[in-house]
Amino acid sequence: MWCEEFQDKHGVTKYRFIEKYKDPLTDKWKRTSVVMNKNTKPSQKEAEKRLNEKIQAKLNDKTPSKLKTLTFHQACDEWFDNYKIISGSKQSTISTKYYKVEHIKRNIDKDILVKNMNTKTFQDFITSASKDDLSHKVIKDAMSIIRNIMKHTQKRYKLDDISYLDDVVIPKQAKTRDEIKAKRENYLEISEIQLIVDKLNDIATSKRTGYMKLSFIMTAYIVEFMALNGMRIGECLAIQPNNIDFDKSTLEIDGTIHWIDETDGSGHGVKDTTKTEASYRKILLTTRSLDILRKAMLENKKAKQWDSNYNDRGFVFTNHYGNPMALSSVNRNIKLAVESIKDKDGKQIITKHITTHTLRHSHISLLSQLGVSLKAIMERVGHTDHKTTLQIYSHVTEQMDKDMMSKLEAVGR
Repeated sequence: MWCEEFQDKHGVTKYRFIEKYKDPLTDKWKRTSVVMNKNTKPSQKEAEKRLNEKIQAKLNDKTPSKLKTLTFHQACDEWFDNYKIISGSKQSTISTKYYKVEHIKRNIDKDILVKNMNTKTFQDFITSASKDDLSHKVIKDAMSIIRNIMKHTQKRYKLDDISYLDDVVIPKQAKTRDEIKAKRENYLEISEIQLIVDKLNDIATSKRTGYMKLSFIMTAYIVEFMALNGMRIGECLAIQPNNIDFDKSTLEIDGTIHWIDETDGSGHGVKDTTKTEASYRKILLTTRSLDILRKAMLENKKAKQWDSNYNDRGFVFTNHYGNPMALSSVNRNIKLAVESIKDKDGKQIITKHITTHTLRHSHISLLSQLGVSLKAIMERVGHTDHKTTLQIYSHVTEQMDKDMMSKLEAVGR
């Protein structure tokens, strides 16, 4: 132990007592110090005692040096880098996971150290997410990712205990009667779909610019094609000419669209694998479905010939750049068409909130009304979980039973 005399910022003379010790983890010599007001024998003895206590505490601290300064944000990044390598997930899933991790990071202070986190840290995150009206499923999914991040950190850095995560409570959200009804009735009748298709074509006719005209024409094709075949929008946009067998009237559904963002703010769609293994399938197409595909491909051919901006990337339902149409554009066009469909009194005819997923449900509804078995419907739309299919199937068949009784009552009169 040795002593160094110095003056503090107020000009008062102080004494810094210093001692060296060998770090058992690195075999390197390190220093620690204490400051005393005097350099007397009692002060030296007290300094020696404090130094020994500090050294002993450092020697007993088995926390890896990295963990001492590791922030939760750094832990998130390390977990995600590892997830990309070992998960075996497709690119679109990895991108979705990235955005979810970034959302978690935005709602937790970037300076919080992993070793200092506790139940309150994550309960505050849940409370904040709930106030933002995020769904129970979204919050539950975020908490699942947090658990994976903390488990990875615990394993990598020998983090003592993360059992406090078990005490984090995710409040349940009771669905209203209207919400349940809206979900069950989230489909359209064929007559309503035809109204939307006709309106989209009307809007296309009214557009002067070629790119807007093409946007509404393609949306009309997409709406009708999805209603007739029940695929997911990503699957529909990923259709390529080589997926279609016009002679056998079949369509191979072998991928979904994943969007690549460019540094200049633009982007383009690339084909990724299907959502699940069950999503990969081959379906039969009606004559009308084949006709829609032919017409869409003809529009592309014309665009390629006359529009210098068109770059043929080998997709069927495209915009004027040759990219698969953006989901936001399709839903925007549908919304505009639905809002424009009114009766003679100016009242909106279709009042449901319509998206591309409504069209998928509409196909399930149509097949249910035609008496197609639940198993056959699931195979056609690529469902592995019967819950969604059964929900629509049951509601439609209930309505059919009511119609049956009304007809029977009429016969008995």
